[in-house]
Amino acid sequence: MLDNVSSAFFAVPCHNYHLINDLLLSSARSKSTAKGLQLHGYIVKSGLFLIPLIANNLINFYSKSQLPLDSLRAFDETQQKSATTWSSIISCFAQNELPWKSLDFLRKMMAGNLRPDDRVLPSATKSCAILSRSDVGRSVHCLSMKSGVCANSTLLELGRQVQGLCIKSSFDSSSFVGSSLVSLYSKCGVLEGAYQAFRETPVKNLGIWNAMLKACAQHSHVQQVIELFKKMKRSGLKPNFITFLNVLNACSHAGLVDEGRYYFDIMKEEYRIEPTDKHYASLVDMLARAGKLQEALEVITNMPIDPTESVWGALLTGCTLHKNTELAAFAADKVFELGPVSSGMHISLSNAYAADGRFEDAAKARKLLRDRGEKKETGLSWVEERNRVHTFAAGERRHEMSKEIYEKLAELGEEMEKVGYVADTSFVLREVDGDEKNQTIRYHSERLAIAFGLITFPADRPIRVIKNLRVCGDCHNAIKFMSVCTGRVIIVRDNNRFHRFEGGKCSCNDYW
Repeated sequence: MLDNVSSAFFAVPCHNYHLINDLLLSSARSKSTAKGLQLHGYIVKSGLFLIPLIANNLINFYSKSQLPLDSLRAFDETQQKSATTWSSIISCFAQNELPWKSLDFLRKMMAGNLRPDDRVLPSATKSCAILSRSDVGRSVHCLSMKSGVCANSTLLELGRQVQGLCIKSSFDSSSFVGSSLVSLYSKCGVLEGAYQAFRETPVKNLGIWNAMLKACAQHSHVQQVIELFKKMKRSGLKPNFITFLNVLNACSHAGLVDEGRYYFDIMKEEYRIEPTDKHYASLVDMLARAGKLQEALEVITNMPIDPTESVWGALLTGCTLHKNTELAAFAADKVFELGPVSSGMHISLSNAYAADGRFEDAAKARKLLRDRGEKKETGLSWVEERNRVHTFAAGERRHEMSKEIYEKLAELGEEMEKVGYVADTSFVLREVDGDEKNQTIRYHSERLAIAFGLITFPADRPIRVIKNLRVCGDCHNAIKFMSVCTGRVIIVRDNNRFHRFEGGKCSCNDYW
């Protein structure tokens, strides 16, 4: 259809900009970059880029084609930039995960006395949320705050300023803005802020309900997930596949197997929603974490769709936790049969062997990874302090405050041992002697980050750490002791969920 229409258009000179808009929208939907480029050339030659509507749709076309630099070029070519034009480019950067650019252009828009619309503010809050994720160390230097985006602010404070802008612009009642704020506060580890944004949004669409369900699931507020699900149904909204994925994930991380099976069943039987591979992966994960490995395998065997890497990976994770290396190797073999897989699969298999003391097999699994020319992802932890993100890797001493950090850990270690902490070196997944194991585990990246926070942050400020890998069992136990000895609230976000440590307890109830 697009080929026929566009051929006719270019054959006969025409200045019907409505047709141009239709063609741009068609090109974006069909991801026909070549046709879009032809259209852009014609728009420039004919001078149609002077029409704001065409310029906006051209920016949106490149955005949906994942070509943000071309969107910027189209933006620069637009001589009369309306608030909608600015909204389009800000949304483009947010959608293409260039948060620092999105926030910088929001600043420029506000400097030009243009009022943002309800499309800009969700993009701004999404950008803040992106910057709060585990890739914050990579992206924040691009932002660097030198651009003037809320200089001297933390990302959480930046998000609060964006929320203030929402209120000032009377968009705080928008469910789209509300769902973005819920996600922002959740990803910053401030669940109470997410609850407040949710409560204060007067008209709640399915998107904000799903955002709140996801936030509660990530923070281990499982009963709240179930209550929210019931309230959502009573409000007249029909859950979709995302809703059930959030509920299943919550049940998985709390070990609620019976409840999880119930929601999986009603998703199919009552709501006629066909489970995707993600739903099956969550169900398998829930069973495998609970030690029901054979039941998990039966689910995979009886799936009506082909199991994906994520499904087999969920079984492999459970096998590692319960030290069933034979089934772990079987799951890994099934994944490798699918073709090229992520490096994480090799690492998971290696860890499963190492946890069972089979270090030679672990070494072979890692060799397979090296033979493919890939490397294990380095475990990193990040802490944000004022306008700077501090990055830590296990055992490194490159930070400018390394001396103070290691002294703090030594001091804290003595206090922890007095109240009963004993290092569990079984979580050192390589073959070294006892003393080296003990030293290795004491200097994992999250411990260095927490020590930095203890030195730097005011006593009444929670210490928030982001980690790109799963927190190991010994560090999880150690941080509970740290919270007792220091009286501090410590929030750690690993690659899967949040852990809030306070008074010697963790919000995950030691099930993660």
